[in-house]
Amino acid sequence: MKEEFVKTRNYIKLDEAMSRFESLPHTADRMGLAYGNFGLGKTFSLERVAYQKDAILIRSDQTWSVSTVLKILANELGVDSNGRNSLLLERIKETLLLESKIIIIDEIDTILRGSKYEVFELFRDIHDETRCVIFFVGMEQSLAKIKKHRHYFSRLTEIVKFEPIGKEDIKEFCKLCEVKIEEDLIDYFARRYQNLREIKVFLLRIEEKAEINDVDSVNLSQFKQWEVEK
Repeated sequence: MKEEFVKTRNYIKLDEAMSRFESLPHTADRMGLAYGNFGLGKTFSLERVAYQKDAILIRSDQTWSVSTVLKILANELGVDSNGRNSLLLERIKETLLLESKIIIIDEIDTILRGSKYEVFELFRDIHDETRCVIFFVGMEQSLAKIKKHRHYFSRLTEIVKFEPIGKEDIKEFCKLCEVKIEEDLIDYFARRYQNLREIKVFLLRIEEKAEINDVDSVNLSQFKQWEVEK
């Protein structure tokens, strides 16, 4: 498959949300959330937006502590990561005040738990002190979890819901395949699979089968005959 980036509807919504932060007055809140089920292109979109906006993109995990996050941010910002948490936090804030950065935190569901809210609170504190953009990305339930905490939810000026992939997105994605995907197979993908991750697996298998069978296009009948879904 070609390695070109496909601008899906979800990516466009995310990119537009990020751009709107730039027009906000300095005193406005700059926290946001993108959420949705797996396989909707969140990771691809995040990496693209982070590259274009020169943003810091980090993925949380269940081992995170305040100390861990401070060291990660210090390293990303190129400041001294040694010393007490309070010193690290001040260095990070001073750096962000001099040169604001977008900070994107993926997989936030791991820190939306009682024992991890001190990590979430850390990001709120950095945002309030520096007015840098803090953008969270999580699964379908993450919005409901944040709504339980009004002092976090009230700061979300941009909320992006990642929707199931549509036919036009799938059609563009199929163009990355080294084999032509016929319209009836695209329609089948759109009806049955609204998940780019699954479709990518099928396209890779199609390429392998097509090479073995020396064909340059695949329709639904051929796809079924090859039993690619098994």
